[in-house]
Amino acid sequence: MTSSVHTAAQAWDELHGDKDTFLTRCERYASLTIPKLCLPDGFDVESTDQTHDYQSIGAQAVNALTNKFMLALFAPSRPFFRVEPGEKTRAKMAVNGMDEKVVAAALGQMERSAVKELDRRGQRPKLYAVIKNLIVLGNVLLVLEKDTMRVMGIRYFCVKRCADGSLHSLVIKECVKFNELDEKARKALPNLYQDDTEVSHYRWIKRQDNGGKEPDYVMTQWVDMHQLPQEEFGGKWPESKLPYRVLTWDLTDEADYGTGLVEEYSGDLEALSTLSEAIVNGAVLGAEFRWTVDPTSMMSVEDVRDSVNGDVLAGKKDDLQMVTGGNPSSIETAAKVSERYERRVSLGFLMQGATTRDAERVTAEEIRMQANELETSFGGTYSVLANNIQKPIAEWLLKTIKVPEGMDLELSIITGLDALSRNGDLEALRLCLMDLAQITALPEDLQGRIKYQTIVDFIGNGRGIDFASFLKTEDEYQAWLDQQAAARVQESNAVEAGAAGAQAAVQPQGV
Repeated sequence: MTSSVHTAAQAWDELHGDKDTFLTRCERYASLTIPKLCLPDGFDVESTDQTHDYQSIGAQAVNALTNKFMLALFAPSRPFFRVEPGEKTRAKMAVNGMDEKVVAAALGQMERSAVKELDRRGQRPKLYAVIKNLIVLGNVLLVLEKDTMRVMGIRYFCVKRCADGSLHSLVIKECVKFNELDEKARKALPNLYQDDTEVSHYRWIKRQDNGGKEPDYVMTQWVDMHQLPQEEFGGKWPESKLPYRVLTWDLTDEADYGTGLVEEYSGDLEALSTLSEAIVNGAVLGAEFRWTVDPTSMMSVEDVRDSVNGDVLAGKKDDLQMVTGGNPSSIETAAKVSERYERRVSLGFLMQGATTRDAERVTAEEIRMQANELETSFGGTYSVLANNIQKPIAEWLLKTIKVPEGMDLELSIITGLDALSRNGDLEALRLCLMDLAQITALPEDLQGRIKYQTIVDFIGNGRGIDFASFLKTEDEYQAWLDQQAAARVQESNAVEAGAAGAQAAVQPQGV
C-alpha cells in the first residue's frame, strides 16, 4: 500500500482496483452454482430475478458438499472442541485437593453448553454461508462480535497479505443510510448528513508489528472521509484474538485472495451449461411443427388454419404434410456427453458417496467416515478449515457462557480422523473391550498360554487408548480376588447355618 494512503476510502480504492479482475471471475463462478453469493455490480435484487444457469448440478454439488463439511465440523449436539484446565488452574486444583474427575465433568458440561448456545442463537445457518462462500468463491469474512456472528461476502472487503500469507491490512466497506448507523456514530458526526443520505462506513484494520512478538491489529472506523473518535470506535487486538477472520479455501503463495473448489471445476461446469442450453433449445425446436399445403390442391391455407376438429375439407390426404424441426440424434449425443460432465462434477464434489444424516443422533462412526472422505479427497483442506473456522468459533462460544472467573483454560480443537468429538475416545474404548472379549472365546489351553497384559497393551496402543489406566494393578486385582473369595465363604457359611437351623426346627423335641 502506497504512502499516499491516509484514509480508509483511499485504502479501499487502491485495494479494490487490484481486485476487479478477481471479482469478475467470482461472478462467473457464482453464476455457475449459486448466483446470490456474488451478483454483478448494480444488480437489483428486489426487482430482478436471480437468474440461474441452464444446469442446476452446480448448485446441487455445492449444497451437497457444504452439508458434508457442516456435519463433519459442527455435528449437531456434539462438542467440536475440548476444554482442559491450564497450568494455573491445575496448580490451584493440587493445592485445594480438587478431584480431576469432578473438574473434567464440569468442563464437559461447559463444552455442551457452548455448543447448545450455537443453536440457541441461530448461528448454524451462518456457518453454512461461510462454507458455501469458501467452496464457490474461495474467500469469506467471518466477524465474531460480542453477541453476534456476521458473514460478509467478497464484495464487502478488500485484503492485503504479507509474504507468509498472514493478514497485513483489511478494509471493510458497507453502504448504508445515515440513520442506519449506530446512534453513537451519528452523534459523532452532527449536522453533516441527512437521515436518508447514503454513506460509506469503513472499518480499516492494519497490522502493527510488536518487536518480534505476536503482532497487534489496530482498527479505525470511518464514515466517508471522516474518522470516528478512536477512543470510542477504535480497537486493538493481538493476532490470536482478532475478531475479523478472513478465511480462504486454498491460498497460494504471494496471493491476497484464495481460490475456491468451483474454480477447479469451472471448465466442466461451463461445458455442462453449454450442453444443457443446447439440449433445451433442441428439445424446444423439436417440439415445434408446421403444416405445408400443396399449392395445386383445392385446399387453401386459410381453410386449414381456420378449421376446427371435425370439419370436412376438400382435398386429398397427401395435400397436407407436417414439417418438424430439431435433430433428435444431436440432442441424444449432447445428453450423453453432458452425463459424462455430470459424473466428473459429482465425483469432484463427493455427491456419489454416502451422505450423513442430518439428525441429532449421528453416530461417531458416521462422522469419522465423513471426515475420512473429506480428508482424503481434498488433501488436508478439511483439517486446515477445521482449525481456521472451529477454533475462533469455539473461543467465541466460550465467551457467551459463564466461565468461572480466574479459571485458566486450554482449548483444543477435536478434528481429524481419530477423534471428531469426545465420543471418539468412548468409541475407541468400546472397540478395545470388544477385542478383549474375543479372548474368552479362545480354547482354554490357548488362553492359558497367552500373556494377557501384553495383549492388553498391544490392543490399547492399536486403538490409541491407554488401557492400563482402566485396569486394576496386580495388588488391586489380588485384593479383589481375596474379597470375592471371602464373600463366597461368608455366603456358604450363611447357607450352611440356615440349613442347620431349618433342620433343627423340623426335628422332634427330645429326640
